[in-house]
Amino acid sequence: MEYLNANDILPAELLEQVKKYAAGKYLYVPQNESDMKSWGELSGYRKQLSKRNRMIINKFKYGITIEELSKEYFLSEESIKKIVYSKKHTGELRFYPHIDSAKEYDEQGLLEEWIHTYLLFERKNKAFSDGLYQEERYFIGPIIMPVQLFHRSSGPEEGMKWRVDETVFEERTKSWMEKLEQSEKLPPLIISYFSDTFEINCNSPLHEALVRMNIKEFPVIIWITLRTDYEDFKQKYNEYVKFDYK
Repeated sequence: MEYLNANDILPAELLEQVKKYAAGKYLYVPQNESDMKSWGELSGYRKQLSKRNRMIINKFKYGITIEELSKEYFLSEESIKKIVYSKKHTGELRFYPHIDSAKEYDEQGLLEEWIHTYLLFERKNKAFSDGLYQEERYFIGPIIMPVQLFHRSSGPEEGMKWRVDETVFEERTKSWMEKLEQSEKLPPLIISYFSDTFEINCNSPLHEALVRMNIKEFPVIIWITLRTDYEDFKQKYNEYVKFDYK
């Protein structure tokens, strides 16, 4: 916020009155209600720019070139350079593929950007990332919820939405079990909620490892498409949202 000298902007008569009550003090003069509305709209726009810029920064750090980013976001290469080399955007926020990092992003209103970065560069699942972009989504998390609520959408069993090789699934499950035993930092489960159903969309072998090790609760990120499902989730599961995942 810019500070101005009252001598430069106030009439002499008004300045004398102000001095009687606040000489030598800093004053905040609120805007008119109509101006506040404009500022709110501008703040929303700036929030969207912040999210866009964070994704551009993350993609650049993972090897996407200036030229590629310029074409993807319809910005000049000079504009992209200003974004990726600037130190102003979200401070020193860095991406890591674990729960603590997701929490840091969420605290800055950038949870969705963490999810897309994780899907693109850790899971190599561009199709999932692109699918999430197709509609507006609600994102909640990371929050701790009971593991028993969730259902896998992929695995070697018959009837799974996505069948995977049994040997591959078993190897991945055992790998997650080893990481859990060693108390390594892990990513949250990414789960969709619709019609009172929780479907695991990412890291099904991790969920299987949790079940085998009898771990009752684990941090998750919930994504929801419909407003009705969002309201339903808040009504039925708000008790879990109230608690920090730590």
